Formats: sequence, structure tokens, C-alpha cells
Amino acid sequence: MNKISTGRIEKRKLPKSASISKRPLLRPSIPSPYAGSSQPKVIYVGSKTPFLSAVKRTEKLLQLADKRLVQAGTQSAKNNWRRGPDDEIQAIAEEVEHLKKKKDGNEEVVIKGTGKAISKVMGLAVWFQEREEYVVRLKTGSVGAVDDVRYEEECQQLKDQSGESDRTTAAGIENEQPDEAVAKKKRKSKEGVTRVVKREEDGDEDGKREIRETQIRQVSVLEVYVSLR
Repeated sequence: MNKISTGRIEKRKLPKSASISKRPLLRPSIPSPYAGSSQPKVIYVGSKTPFLSAVKRTEKLLQLADKRLVQAGTQSAKNNWRRGPDDEIQAIAEEVEHLKKKKDGNEEVVIKGTGKAISKVMGLAVWFQEREEYVVRLKTGSVGAVDDVRYEEECQQLKDQSGESDRTTAAGIENEQPDEAVAKKKRKSKEGVTRVVKREEDGDEDGKREIRETQIRQVSVLEVYVSLR
């Protein structure tokens, strides 16, 4: 017996024997540190990421971004400026400032963390904010994480319950729950529910049924945007 269903299935309370396996979060590929400003520079921080290592990686990306900006300003100044060599440095500085305004500020490096790593990301934000040469802004949100749930149920018990229900209906005995009790049961089933997107059931001859569910769990995420002044 194989049964597969997909869609918005509300996950009921799992038994103690259920095992949950958390999948890694889906992330886009990380671009090269030497890529242009059109490619976002993201640093993913985990709960075990060394603090100073994350700081140095951020500083390196910011230095590379500043170097690209100066190179672009130098090239633009050489193409547009026709004065003597004494004014070359001033021309480059003016061109760099013009590029900053055109791009709405310097290139930013994004530090991301979820779950237990949020406190470390906040610590990094405070570290950069305490230094005058950096501009820091925060952004909060959530991201979907995929979990796999697997557990077993006794098929025979479900069959007995189904047979008893059929006999009760055949005998003409009506045993309906009051509307208030039904509404309370529905409200309780929705409390703390994680959305289940896939459900698979496999039965065997021993009367046991293995159930596998794929559910989406919302995880908080903190993003810290750091740039040079």
C-alpha cells in the first residue's frame, strides 16, 4: 500500500517516536570576491563561525569594493580630464565621489545569520557600528526551512477504528460532536502548525505503516549591511 499526497496538509501532533531531520538551508551560489558591484557579497555566519574570521572576511570584501571604485574613478578621470598632471589626484577624487552618488553610496557587504547565529550576527553589527569608518544597517525577515519527518503507526488499530465507525453508522446510532467542541478541536489543531507540503505512506504485511512528511518551517533571519563611509 503506497499513498502519496501533496498540497496544504496541516501537520498533526507527532508521536514521541517520530524523528525529524533538518535539511540545510537553500542558498544561492556565492560569487567571487573580485566580481563587480552587481553581484551581492554575502557572508553566511553560523553559530560556530569564529567572530574575528567573519570580521576579517567582511573587511577584505569592503577593501576590494573600495579598490574597484577607485579604479573606476581613475579610468573615468583619465577619459574625461584634460588638465595638467597636478590636477590628476583631485580629478580622481571628484570622479570617485560622483560614482558614489550615482550608485547611491558605497558597495555593501551583507552578513546573514539564522536561528542561534542571530546573536553572533548582532555582535558583528555592534562591532562595525562602533567604528566611524563603517555604515551599518539592519534588516530582519524569515526564510523557509525544509524538514523531513518519519514515524510509524499501527495500521491494524486504524482498521479497527474504521470498522467500528461503519458498524455504528449501520446501526443508525448518531453520535455527533457539538458545534462548539468541533470548533475548539479545529482551533487546537492549528496552533503551532508547520505547513506540510508532501506526505507519503508505506504499509507492510506486519500491520505497520511508515509515514514520511516534508514540512516547511519558518526561520528568523538577520541581515547586516556594512559599507565604508
